[in-house]
Amino acid sequence: MSRPEVRRNVIVLSLCVALSASAMSLLFTVAAVIGYSLAPDKSLSTLPVSATMIAMMLTTAPSAFMMKRFGRKVGFSVGCLIGMCGAFSGMGAVYWGNFWLICAAGAFIGSANAIAMQYRFAAAEAAPAEFRSRAISLTMLGGVLAAFIGPNLASHARNWVDTIPFLGTFLALLGLQLLLMLAIAQLRLPETHKKIHDEPARPLGEIFRVPGVLVAIVGAALGYAVMSFVMTATPLAILDCDYAFGDAAFIIQWHVVGMYAPGFFTGNLIRRFGSLVIIQAGAVFTLVCLVFGLTGIDLLANFWPALVLLGIGWNFMFVGATTLLTENYRPSEQARVQAINEFAVFGTVAVASLSAGSIYAGAGWSVLLMSAAMPVGLVVLIVAIYAVYKRRLKATAIKSG
Repeated sequence: MSRPEVRRNVIVLSLCVALSASAMSLLFTVAAVIGYSLAPDKSLSTLPVSATMIAMMLTTAPSAFMMKRFGRKVGFSVGCLIGMCGAFSGMGAVYWGNFWLICAAGAFIGSANAIAMQYRFAAAEAAPAEFRSRAISLTMLGGVLAAFIGPNLASHARNWVDTIPFLGTFLALLGLQLLLMLAIAQLRLPETHKKIHDEPARPLGEIFRVPGVLVAIVGAALGYAVMSFVMTATPLAILDCDYAFGDAAFIIQWHVVGMYAPGFFTGNLIRRFGSLVIIQAGAVFTLVCLVFGLTGIDLLANFWPALVLLGIGWNFMFVGATTLLTENYRPSEQARVQAINEFAVFGTVAVASLSAGSIYAGAGWSVLLMSAAMPVGLVVLIVAIYAVYKRRLKATAIKSG
């Protein structure tokens, strides 16, 4: 593809990320709150968010193989239709006061988001190798708009229908899906699903003996899981500290800014320092986030920096791990490897978000934050071991050469 075509696709894909991430941030802003008000057992209050993550996990493999057969645009359009089902389910949940319908809404939006997460792979496939990390990073940059669209829609649309709180929120969610469908129609992606590859796909056992593949999957899975684990419980913690719902929306908004604003420079940092250094930096940002959260409950001195740093840590780990993954599989293997990667990521995230509600309800905010430190430390350790392995491999190659 020509450079203008690549840039055009990146811009449109970035807009798609903005709209789909807005839908997710809108849902995350209200799901735990609505779940808490409707749940028959308050320990189930984060189940709608967990349903989102479980659905993402279950949709990853089918969506990857659907796109392999029918192409990216068809797959992305199907994701929009599923997202619309989520909006209608959410409307039904708040209209009838049905807890299980808000869980269904979360599941539909989760499935739609699993498909939307493929935007970053579509950007990588449409870009030349030297531009791949920047294409991924710039595509994810669209989420900065989501930081302002999603939580603000959640807050302002909450009372669009005076007699039914949050009904307007799901009307806004439906509008986001319609706009996303229009954006997808503007994509001009290469038809990689029809391409015949020179190198045959290796057996899965051989692919997963490649250390870079395993490190990429572990880094993405644990980084995303910790982010979801802390973010899911944050609105509940803020409300329990006697802050207003608008304060929770404000903190989530800046968290999403932290998630996506680094897209301005993450790709360049990866090109300069390598994906491993950026994954490590993301883990360090996340650990600092936990420190801020543990030192107090002030809205601006603790919750705000903690959630911004949590978002930055997620961006560095996720974009770094995605880039590392694309560097370690063949084009003929992309559907299978991407499907397994996404399944591992969102399976881990589902467990994390489901446990967040019970840990928060049973042990509180501080214990929840402390329990997040172990998986982040594991990422630091695994990436460090792999970096040493690569240096030794390189030194051996130089000696033998």
